[in-house]
Amino acid sequence: MSAKHVSLVAIFILAHLLGFNQSNYGHHNKTGSDTIPDKQVAVVARQFISTIDFLDASINSINSFNSLLKKEAYRIKITSFNNPTSSGMGFSLEQEIQAALKPLLEKSRNTNTQKFSSIVSSILGSGAKGSLVKSFSMASPVFPTLLSLVGSLTIQEKKITRQDLDSFINNTQKYFVQYEKLHAANNLLDQNIDRLNGLMRNIQFDAKEYMLDLTAIIYKDVQRANIKNLSNEELFLKYLDRQKIQEQWSIRKQASEDIRYPSDGLKTAKELANSLQKLFNDYQKVYSENYQQIRTILMEAKNLGKAVNVQQVNTSLKEVEALYNESKTSDNLSLRFTTLFERLKNLTAAEQLLTW
Repeated sequence: MSAKHVSLVAIFILAHLLGFNQSNYGHHNKTGSDTIPDKQVAVVARQFISTIDFLDASINSINSFNSLLKKEAYRIKITSFNNPTSSGMGFSLEQEIQAALKPLLEKSRNTNTQKFSSIVSSILGSGAKGSLVKSFSMASPVFPTLLSLVGSLTIQEKKITRQDLDSFINNTQKYFVQYEKLHAANNLLDQNIDRLNGLMRNIQFDAKEYMLDLTAIIYKDVQRANIKNLSNEELFLKYLDRQKIQEQWSIRKQASEDIRYPSDGLKTAKELANSLQKLFNDYQKVYSENYQQIRTILMEAKNLGKAVNVQQVNTSLKEVEALYNESKTSDNLSLRFTTLFERLKNLTAAEQLLTW
């Protein structure tokens, strides 16, 4: 017996075990012209079962992808560097500013230096507030406010010279520049994640439309409007798991109805799988570019001066690298793309059986 015939026999057995046989489809009359061939019955059975398996894998991949888009451990770490009290970049912005202020405050005679220093700390603290310290940068009001405050101090205190003010600016601006670069890198990452989330919502919509179409084909008594608000998981569990399909086939058998597999079913499945793969490739590119940007910023921090703790910078580099590599490895495992495309391959094979 040829391999082709062996495969067909196996499919017939599968269809029988699942309750898919010639009588399951029913016939509109007893004439031979309306009789559905046994081969087609078995193939359609396999098409629907393969589609259900594919949808099961696609839902798991989509749910895992939604979790990956957050990637909280990595994102919290890189944004924590923007905290002015953090020393993750090898220096504490607040400490460097207070150190640069010290020569000016020592020349002050009409200013409460402790209060002034406290106000500076409060300004830096206000810039650090917010979601993951994302707002702290030269683009925020913090740096201009600080310069305005120190400028007023220079005007008020006669012993503080223009050179003192220039020295303060030169000594602090280089640190603010690094914060600005961090802010730009993190802001770009946030924008890209928002874009990826939008693309993911489109994929979820397409997957749901696919399941709604299949449900409408299999369940003649179910109105699309009544189930469109179900989540993808609820829709699948309620109408499209193997047991539900088998029960429905038994009902349709008694009503002498047949069920036809949609002509664009395989095409839609391929588009769904390929969209997920494309989105994942985009996602990897986004995080890879962000990682390289953060790494460059940390490396640059080593050259800011003797006050920089190079050992701390190296520690931060290792921590970010570990989080990036760890998440990159787990990403590939959790998305189960191998399973997804293997099940798409099975669905494709079922479609090809019609041409035998």
